[in-house]
Amino acid sequence: MRIPAASCTAVRAVLAGGPQQLTWLGAGPSAVYLMTRTSAVLAIVAHDAVRLPCAIVVPRRSDELPLSAIAPDPVELAEATAVVGEGRITWHGRRGRVTVTVARYWAPARPTAGTPVPRAVREARDALRGRELGVARDVIRTLRPLGGPRHGDASAVVVLLGRGPGLTPSGDDVLAGFLIGARAFGPPAAAVADRVADLAPVRTTALSAQLLRHAADGDCIPQVATLVDALTGRTGVPAAVDGLLAVGHTSGAALAAGVLAAAEGAPSFTRALSSRAMS
Repeated sequence: MRIPAASCTAVRAVLAGGPQQLTWLGAGPSAVYLMTRTSAVLAIVAHDAVRLPCAIVVPRRSDELPLSAIAPDPVELAEATAVVGEGRITWHGRRGRVTVTVARYWAPARPTAGTPVPRAVREARDALRGRELGVARDVIRTLRPLGGPRHGDASAVVVLLGRGPGLTPSGDDVLAGFLIGARAFGPPAAAVADRVADLAPVRTTALSAQLLRHAADGDCIPQVATLVDALTGRTGVPAAVDGLLAVGHTSGAALAAGVLAAAEGAPSFTRALSSRAMS
């Protein structure tokens, strides 16, 4: 089976380079995950799946072509391999040989820098109230030291990293949202990003570590970029929050919590609140 695909530019170097072996991390109807020997993760996803920064998107929906159906048999997945390089990924699945060929590339979502609007932040916070975040809210409050003028206290990383179930634990989603928000609202949280980079390879899943690397670089899923735009007044808050909350069981809410923590700790937000109080 030959399948054309469109890949995110964030993983172009892996795809376009010389051939190298991949191991399988998992396979489901809407996505399959593979990893290089250097721990770079590639996600081959259906057209209706979330567009991760490490995604290679095939043109068919998961109900039209469940990707798990063309992956190796589940009992053989741990020992199965694939090969990536020269613009394609190949493996032997239950239906025979599969070749996914990249026909074009697309750029990952990146939020636009700006100043959080107090009204928009409050509206988003109210919309998030009562939502299941996957980690206790008092754990998320450990991000508060990151919201000071320095944006440099990385103690919350140890508390959140790897916390929660799933391929992307909820604590990691909070951190990813915070890193994206910090880049957009300023100043960048370099100390936090460095601590995440040091600990993620040994404290969380390979996929989550990959997505945290993308977040530190400013790359995210479109729904996160839309929320950042909403918090700066560029788009409507309700639709942006609803779009992000639809991502995963708790991932969307946890990502939103991280973005809001960055917004509320940004110096520009503090100045906006002060100006509003004085007016």
